[in-house]
Amino acid sequence: MERTLLLVDDEEDIGAALSRLFRRDGYRILRACSGMEGMEILAQHEIDVIISDQRMPEMSGVEFLTQVKELYPQTIRIILSGYADLDSVIDAINRGAIYKFFIKPWDNEALRAEVLEAFRHHELAREKAHLVQEIQASNDLLAQVNLELAAAVEHKDSQIEHIAHYDSLTNLPNRLLFIDRLGQELARADRDNRLVAVLSVDLDRFKQVNDSFGHPVGDQLLQAAAGRLASHVRAGDTVARIAGNEFGVVLTGLKVAHDAGEAVQKILDSFAHNPISIGDSEIFVTLSVGICIYPFDGVDTTTLLKNADAALHHAKNEGRNNFQYYAGQMNASAWQRLKLETELRHALEREEFVLHYQPQINLDSGKIIGMEALLRWQSAERGLVAPGEFIPLLEETGLILPVGEWVLRAACKQARAWQLAGFVDIHIAVNLSTLQFRQPDFAGVVIGILKENGLDPALRTIELELTESLLMNNVAGTIDTLNKLHETGIQFSIDDFGTGYSSLSYLKRFPIGSLKIDQSFVRDLSSDHNDEAIVGAIIALGHSLGLSIIAEGVETTMQLDQLRKMGCDEIQGYLFSRPVPAGEMTQLLQSGCIPQLPLEA
Repeated sequence: MERTLLLVDDEEDIGAALSRLFRRDGYRILRACSGMEGMEILAQHEIDVIISDQRMPEMSGVEFLTQVKELYPQTIRIILSGYADLDSVIDAINRGAIYKFFIKPWDNEALRAEVLEAFRHHELAREKAHLVQEIQASNDLLAQVNLELAAAVEHKDSQIEHIAHYDSLTNLPNRLLFIDRLGQELARADRDNRLVAVLSVDLDRFKQVNDSFGHPVGDQLLQAAAGRLASHVRAGDTVARIAGNEFGVVLTGLKVAHDAGEAVQKILDSFAHNPISIGDSEIFVTLSVGICIYPFDGVDTTTLLKNADAALHHAKNEGRNNFQYYAGQMNASAWQRLKLETELRHALEREEFVLHYQPQINLDSGKIIGMEALLRWQSAERGLVAPGEFIPLLEETGLILPVGEWVLRAACKQARAWQLAGFVDIHIAVNLSTLQFRQPDFAGVVIGILKENGLDPALRTIELELTESLLMNNVAGTIDTLNKLHETGIQFSIDDFGTGYSSLSYLKRFPIGSLKIDQSFVRDLSSDHNDEAIVGAIIALGHSLGLSIIAEGVETTMQLDQLRKMGCDEIQGYLFSRPVPAGEMTQLLQSGCIPQLPLEA
């Protein structure tokens, strides 16, 4: 960068001499004859260093350089003065108007050295100013970045806070926030002497919606249900999604307990009478609701939530689409149920399940032609548990899937053992649940289990017992699965015929081989003309369609005689044998017939 020096002196020879002196150092030289002219040059050029004479007409050097300091403070100012003006020069130095002064006559080399130092000082000052400016700009940028970072962190913290406390699907408070708000409301209710209702809400049969329409529709249903629930509570109340299809509600400021029931009934009516529209479909959804009241049913969040859940289970047991208030005895039954479920989950891995077999007898020959495999639970803690106590829970919890597969595999294994022992003309009937039948490629699973146990499906060793309700669920899919299995030789029977849908059209649409008369019709066969008429109609209908008829629950000789007269093909019941372990069943097979079977007169 070129260095510019301004020389101000009213004497031409002194100005010329200074110009010659400093031109040797490569400076750009500008000259002025007075302070006024010097100010004009400063206005037009960027000047690094000024050397001014003190004594000049109109404006002294001190006055000139004082003005320069005010207008161009970065310019280095040097004055040349005689001793007579020394006091005013020193005063100017003290005020900062002058950087340095030289007494006339001056030493040329010393003056050159000082001017060079002045230029370096000016350049350092300019670099410093530039650095200060850059630092300030950096500080400003850093401050802006910090502000943006703080805003981003605050936004991210807000997002994390939302994710931690709100359900992502419904945008309702989650269980964590629900418990926190419930705690706050309990403290407020204690202070204001008011009641608080805690509701445990469940969407009835939500799993059926998921299975029938798919999970995306199930998610939309949850979102719509959440919105409808929220629309039925006040601003100070809380609706939260606790888990899956379960919601929690806190109703505040109640004066009496039945206020909660009135509010819940309005919610139940809204769901029961107004379908939820999803795409082109309208879905009716009902609710089961458990209610507990603070402080009557508990004074802390844990107790209230537990009791509301107990009340919810009671509502489900009462047929759903209703609400139930908590009652003290509910907790005991809920605890027992939970304990039973936990034990069931361990029963399979502990090999506590066993199969018992109840023989099926041909009425013409009196011989055992097959048997029904019946699941039993030999619990290490409870002993032999009645099927009615645990099978419904297997269905409800979904444990029926692994347990049902174990039943089929165990029955196939036993069937193979009896084949190897020479009993080749018998079949084993295995009950199927709706959940098992809905499994992907269920036909492939069944065929695979038969093959791994060395059973040829064409030999009809395994018969699958189906319920009417199972057949009528997803008819097209059911027909496809049944046909795949039937083509391999597997037989089917309808269990508990006459107690389900009883839509006769399915008898010609499905590959059914036999009908099983439910024991409820057999029980009063000898004394109830209606039961007699129903049994007769079932036998006649089955035979006209080429189906075999088996009656279950036969316990008396009178029932046996009547069934024989009515043309029933096979029978099963305690009159001949209770369900027995495989070892006892083997002994019965070895005997070839049931000794107790009365012969036809």
